[in-house]
Amino acid sequence: MSEAGSDRQLGDFIKGRLLFIEVYCQEHGLDKEKTLAAVREAALRLAGTPEREQFLKDKVFSGVVLASAYFPEWVDGVFLEAMTVALKGPGAPLYTTSSKRPCITSEAGRFNAHRQADTVFKAFFQGKKPQDWLKYTFLSIYRQCYGVDAANKFSVEEAGPGHFRVTVDNRGLEKASRMDCSTGVGYLYGALETLGALDIVVTHDQCGADAAFAGKLCVFDVTWT
Repeated sequence: MSEAGSDRQLGDFIKGRLLFIEVYCQEHGLDKEKTLAAVREAALRLAGTPEREQFLKDKVFSGVVLASAYFPEWVDGVFLEAMTVALKGPGAPLYTTSSKRPCITSEAGRFNAHRQADTVFKAFFQGKKPQDWLKYTFLSIYRQCYGVDAANKFSVEEAGPGHFRVTVDNRGLEKASRMDCSTGVGYLYGALETLGALDIVVTHDQCGADAAFAGKLCVFDVTWT
């Protein structure tokens, strides 16, 4: 088992959420400081316990988030919902099942894919073709982010030219949620976009975190030209 643990997330993803907010504010003419304050307020409200509130204050909102650190999975879930509320307002969709219908959480995933392709995971993207990245390299990124145990429950199947299925077993993990999977939709889209794929569609209809698919695995259907 890596130091990440089975229910931990690489700090670079949390760092990416903060950077996404900054870029979103620039692109939409929002006041960055006011927006970050709104995200903080919403996150503390959503934390659920005094201990988690204090963790957010100490580890996320009081200084620099280290890319190499690891955070409990609940942090990202709270952060994603807080971001959506602050940027789009209460009642905005928290997740999507298709890259054709982007939302804040999927766009945050897409943003991180673009950013990490030029930074922490540059070596995993350089010179890669979309199909080779999915078949061989994406698993290495997943392992580094979530640990060996999680990677052992991850598979990629080639269904045809430009058509893959990514299957993830999130059963029993705190990170399992439609929001988390929505960031996966965006990350896959953004990664393939970075690698030059065209007409990308990522669909995630079967989600183990959805009551309708309880006990089943998460399946992402990915196509491009």
